[in-house]
Amino acid sequence: MRFERSQKTKERIRLDMAPLIDVVFQLLLFFMLSSTFVVQSSINIEMSQAKGAVAYEQKDISITLQYGEGGPDGKGPIYVNDVQIENMEELARVLAEARSERPDLMLLVRSDDRIRSGRLMEVLGIASSVGIERYGLAAEPFTEEE
Repeated sequence: MRFERSQKTKERIRLDMAPLIDVVFQLLLFFMLSSTFVVQSSINIEMSQAKGAVAYEQKDISITLQYGEGGPDGKGPIYVNDVQIENMEELARVLAEARSERPDLMLLVRSDDRIRSGRLMEVLGIASSVGIERYGLAAEPFTEEE
């Protein structure tokens, strides 16, 4: 007995990868944009430690006071968003420009532990004189040393 073969051609099942790649790409993009990034400054300073120190996610401008020679008045370099400034008038100008662009500016001051408090007060005074009302002082969380 002979069976006749059907004339139907077998269809090969194929998995279309394009929609899968689109979904994976969109998920990757979603997680990249929705995650928060901690920006590490490239300026090397010894941060002060404080109990209850918290990480600020929102900051518009950052001032770093570094210990050492140089900078305005020879009391150590001052950086605004990782750009070194030459004098206090330039610091006041940069802060005034940033304040004019955004009135509710949040300033973060990162000070080296060895910096005198007078230097910090001078910088905060300049910030207050240009109208910046919101600021934070950066510190590392306190750790118990053995």
